[in-house]
Amino acid sequence: MTSLDTSARETFAVHAHDGVVRIAFDGTHRSNAMSSARMRALTEILREVEADDDVAAVVLHGGEGNSFAVGGDFHEVSHFSGGDEVDHWIDSITDLYVASLEITKPTVAAIEGYAIGIGLQLALTCDFRVGADTSVLRMPEFQLGIACNFGAYMLERSVGRHVMQNMLLSCEEWPAERALGDGLLHQVAPAAEVSATALARAAAFAEYNPVAVRGTKPQMNGDYVEGLHVLRETAKKSHRAGFASGRPQERMRRIVGQA
Repeated sequence: MTSLDTSARETFAVHAHDGVVRIAFDGTHRSNAMSSARMRALTEILREVEADDDVAAVVLHGGEGNSFAVGGDFHEVSHFSGGDEVDHWIDSITDLYVASLEITKPTVAAIEGYAIGIGLQLALTCDFRVGADTSVLRMPEFQLGIACNFGAYMLERSVGRHVMQNMLLSCEEWPAERALGDGLLHQVAPAAEVSATALARAAAFAEYNPVAVRGTKPQMNGDYVEGLHVLRETAKKSHRAGFASGRPQERMRRIVGQA
């Protein structure tokens, strides 16, 4: 396993106030692509937050004016060949989702801009999702030429089979009001108020008896986590095959202007 890239950790900012921790994705680009190194760094931060008894609630936010996260870093994955690098990438993704789901305090996603692919899946691991009225959610994996194992599993668990099928097969954008109606978001707020709204929600959740929350969240998420561990190996096989075909890399290089 690749050691943690300390520079990747610096792309996140952690702010604490009255028991609420806000983790901002303050990367160098407003789109907040998630490289393997960034995912491992965020996983480490989430595990530290879980271990801190002074933390009563957590907010994940893309940073002021940034998208929540547009998915994997095409500059990285467009160079995959379908070998061991795919396994390491899938491990980074799975470990991130599990770390978020295993937090025994309430978690809130504050979504501005885009939440796409890995970004949307990360948001789905949170207990409560606040989206800007200008936010857009999307699961475009089939258009990119890669499997959508995590998306299928997480969407069906979170919002049901009908929405999952529609999102995966259409690859369409889900604007905020549509996302709210389909249960992808729990609340919509004006773009300028998303962070404050999410923090207010987290502050209210932080007032709950922590013993009660800790005693409930394993039941909320235990089967979910178990399923992700099983899915880890399936996803490795399907993504190895996808990248071995060469089609995803071609598509991703066109998107980032490399071809």
